[in-house]
Amino acid sequence: MLSMIEYVHQRIKAYPSGLIGVDMTMGNGCDTVFLAEHCQEVYAFDIQEQALLKTQEKVKDLSNVHLILDNHENIDLYFHSFDIGIFNLGYLPGLNHQTTTVLSSTKVAIKKAIKMMNEVLFIVVYVGHEEGQKESVWIDHYVSHLDTHLYNVSCYSMLNKKNAPYVIEIQKRKSQKRF
Repeated sequence: MLSMIEYVHQRIKAYPSGLIGVDMTMGNGCDTVFLAEHCQEVYAFDIQEQALLKTQEKVKDLSNVHLILDNHENIDLYFHSFDIGIFNLGYLPGLNHQTTTVLSSTKVAIKKAIKMMNEVLFIVVYVGHEEGQKESVWIDHYVSHLDTHLYNVSCYSMLNKKNAPYVIEIQKRKSQKRF
């Protein structure tokens, strides 16, 4: 069975290459690198300088990646739309687990991202910590009420593992795409 990230990467491969990708939470840079291999241009956000430095090392030979030391809630300050987006919520693996994504900025970022996306948005939700549980409750409620005429929303999860991460996929319906 695929991990949550492997699942997201596999799903992204179903979309045409040459699109604009956004890694809303760059972390250690794995999603940024994957998007850079699939997309024409990639923007990656994180509020932690350590995340930017780790990712910078991984993408130093790539010219299609823009690393941004800023909160993902500010995505609209950098571009007006994108095609494929990934939120990998939680904390930066290998560093302080007390520094996590937080519901207040995640709400703003997800709402903006849904309005700005042309194709698809993936949200990997981690419920194994307190802030992740708060994010999970809000995200599940919010995305389950998105207009079915505008979006298809699905969930990929491990049903037999308590507090396991899961993936929400929000796809803009064909009649709504801005191409």
